[in-house]
Amino acid sequence: MDSSITCAVHAGWPDRTDWKRFFPADLHPSGHEIIRTWAYYLMVRHLALFDEKPYKSVLINGMVLGNDGRKMSKSLGNYITAPEVLEKHGADAARQWAAAGGKTGADIPFRWSDVEYGWRFLIKLWNASRFIERQLRDYKKQKRSTVTLRTIDKWLLTRLQRLTESVTEAMENYEFNKAIEETRLFTWHILCDQYIEAVKHRLYRDEAPEERIPVQYTLHKALYDILHLLAPICPFITEEIYNALYLKHEDYASIHVSNWPEYQEELIDDHAERIGELTIAIINDIRRLKAREKVPLNMSVKEVTILADEEERLESIKEERSDIEGTCKIERLLFKKRVGKEGIELENYEGIALRLVP
Repeated sequence: MDSSITCAVHAGWPDRTDWKRFFPADLHPSGHEIIRTWAYYLMVRHLALFDEKPYKSVLINGMVLGNDGRKMSKSLGNYITAPEVLEKHGADAARQWAAAGGKTGADIPFRWSDVEYGWRFLIKLWNASRFIERQLRDYKKQKRSTVTLRTIDKWLLTRLQRLTESVTEAMENYEFNKAIEETRLFTWHILCDQYIEAVKHRLYRDEAPEERIPVQYTLHKALYDILHLLAPICPFITEEIYNALYLKHEDYASIHVSNWPEYQEELIDDHAERIGELTIAIINDIRRLKAREKVPLNMSVKEVTILADEEERLESIKEERSDIEGTCKIERLLFKKRVGKEGIELENYEGIALRLVP
């Protein structure tokens, strides 16, 4: 009897006078095996009692499968208890597994490796946030219009806008696997592995503190939006980081009552995105060449030559000289027109090559 009026009860009926504020429910989750015995009964009972439908949408979940490929069941002995997972890796890692497990409605296999990947991501996010917090200690929040951003900064913020658009659409379509995967990929590889590594030299230049401000603005904005995109799936770590880094500057007491990031098409910079991708590719390949020559990444190299078969491409790369030199620790960076198959061709960029002198 009580399960068939849960939408009203969750909204506060019969104790709260304002229960209609939360009724009908936006979303009713249900397993496919109880559509008839729950989703249907909810509809009938609420229409009978209140003359109103109880929910706007039903989200049909799949079954959790054991390591033998069959539905997890005590009788089959192929089950893992929830407390085991939560005690080992915490709720946010378990929630990532559930969200990333597959398309809505599909059965989800339980694998410890998937939960562990979520846990490792949380460690990466936590460490990145600690690094950003240290870099923002002397930062005063600024508007974008007052900051002179470099190409690589505009590249990251453009990618961030595209992520916001994609994740928002995915969440609205209940594609939670797409939302979490794209956010994790951006955080781990685009923000941490690529952008942060490419701007550390600016952050560490004490003799030029003005170079820190564009990076600080970009890091502040990027982490803020990432936390919001992650918050529905990873509510605990996002709240902790929000409280530590943003609470004192924001109007919201919790990340979970703050506004969702809005996609702003006017902030998309196609040119910066294109040149930024090229700059990151050059930095990555120079690092690979240093590794091949057994030169540690924190050691400088005497000379790097960037070769391109088109003068226009060469000129666009020259504008990024400072970030390429600073990130890869290059004593002398040269730009030359490419002749034939000269140099080692840049990965995924035909017509651009590199030559390195250790």
